[in-house]
Amino acid sequence: MDSEKETGQKEITAYLDRIEELEDGTAAAVFYIEEDEDEFRQFVLPADFLPEDAAEGDYLTIKIIRNEE
Repeated sequence: MDSEKETGQKEITAYLDRIEELEDGTAAAVFYIEEDEDEFRQFVLPADFLPEDAAEGDYLTIKIIRNEE
């Protein structure tokens, strides 16, 4: 049985490419996830979601857990 189905969670490793300052004064963290060899998907999260010690060039693990409530 698939462990993802058993646990209701998924972990992905993402490369933190850069942190961009936005016009409204907030910051955005730009990530890349490798899909296939030499193919990447980009996604953006608010930079304040990052751990305090995260820096551009880091690989971070993002855990997605289904909320049963």
